[in-house]
Amino acid sequence: MSQENTWRSQAGFVWSLIGSAVGFANVLSFSAKAYKNGGGAYLIPYLIALCVIGIPFLILEGKVGQRWKAPLVTAYGNVWNKAGKTIGWLAVLACLTIGAFYIVLTGYSVAYTFFSATNQIPEDTKTFFVHNFLQATGSIKEFGAFSWSIFLATGAVGLISWMVLRHHVRNGIERVCSFFMPLMVVMMAVFAVVVCFLPGGMGGLVYYLKPNFAKLTDFGLWRDVFGQLFFSLSLGLGIIVGYSRHTGESTNVPRAMFFVAMGDFIVSFISGVAVFGCLAHISYVQGIPFDQILTTDSTFEIGFILFPKILKTFGPLLSQFVGSVFFFCVFIAGITGVFSIVESIAGNVEVEFRTSRRKAVGATLAALLLMALFFCRGNASHLIDALAPMVLGTNMLIGGLALVFAFSKDLRLRIVAPLILGTILVGNLWQECHGFDASKAVRWGWLVGSLVLATALSMRQKKEVAVSDF
Repeated sequence: MSQENTWRSQAGFVWSLIGSAVGFANVLSFSAKAYKNGGGAYLIPYLIALCVIGIPFLILEGKVGQRWKAPLVTAYGNVWNKAGKTIGWLAVLACLTIGAFYIVLTGYSVAYTFFSATNQIPEDTKTFFVHNFLQATGSIKEFGAFSWSIFLATGAVGLISWMVLRHHVRNGIERVCSFFMPLMVVMMAVFAVVVCFLPGGMGGLVYYLKPNFAKLTDFGLWRDVFGQLFFSLSLGLGIIVGYSRHTGESTNVPRAMFFVAMGDFIVSFISGVAVFGCLAHISYVQGIPFDQILTTDSTFEIGFILFPKILKTFGPLLSQFVGSVFFFCVFIAGITGVFSIVESIAGNVEVEFRTSRRKAVGATLAALLLMALFFCRGNASHLIDALAPMVLGTNMLIGGLALVFAFSKDLRLRIVAPLILGTILVGNLWQECHGFDASKAVRWGWLVGSLVLATALSMRQKKEVAVSDF
């Protein structure tokens, strides 16, 4: 591997991985789930899950990439031949699907940064977001109008991604993430401190940190925690493997992954302080009980409806500044996640189809933007809700279990991971067995179609020589 195709430093590798891990799940979804599950009661199992599953899985994927110097499909092929490559391609197709709507969601943050800076968000933030911006329909069956504003914002994200990713990792991803991720952390920390000093803001911090221990007996809480952790750290999809294949032998993978896990949690925690402070402020101003402000744990509601409403209480100039900063932070979190998704897919295309990096990145971004067209229509939110339980739930759990059995010899991980992930997987499948509607048809149709395509892709590759686990 050429020097330009390796990380310049371990610090750059860590910041790039933090950029991969940190996304909407950290800035918005983490806070929404913490609010739903009693504030501090959510933090305790999250830290437990981080130590029991998060860090060990990060280390496992990191070692796979470092040892094989190859992306996920190739690594699986080296161990399980064509069957392994099928599992690897299924993960790549999941990344492609996730990337298609993730790049659109990142486009939302671009648009809202502009809307905030130019003071274009009206008092009725829900109507503006749902009807004016999304042009949302009532169900997944109603396609609705195509939003050119969303697609143009998405195209801007794609263009920036191309400009960064066409370079090798040290001159592209590492350089950008090493600057913007620390900047985002500082901006969010300052924002969180300022919010806590708003009228009533400190009450949010108390609610956030004070655990309701009765919640710890709720199985739903633990399911939410492990699901959030798996999604936040991008486990089971080969993204960590894709970044780690560019490491040198001197890179201390366990140490690096510990810092990645801590960095991911710190960003989530700081974002939670900011969001809970905002919720407490609106509770104080409007006289609404704190536990009745959010009616759902939707990332959309808290990020694009409630937060802009809070901004209106700051006055015109301050709301423009604070809103621009907040949504720019969301944009940084989003686009660094896009980088990792594209890098993971393009790495597999580059190696398996023996093509150049630029062609692989170009083809990947073209495919993402083409698929993104489906998420620029009025039924986009329904389509994302339909796909998420499969591509961000069941599929990631299957990928995590496959990684353990294919690559790990750690007895503790081989016992604990199947027990935890298997339990959640069975619970997910049990829920899928009750009733059948258009949303379930979409996600199971995705799985069947992806398995067929993954099998076809694995069959066209030459058979690899099997090697032993490490």
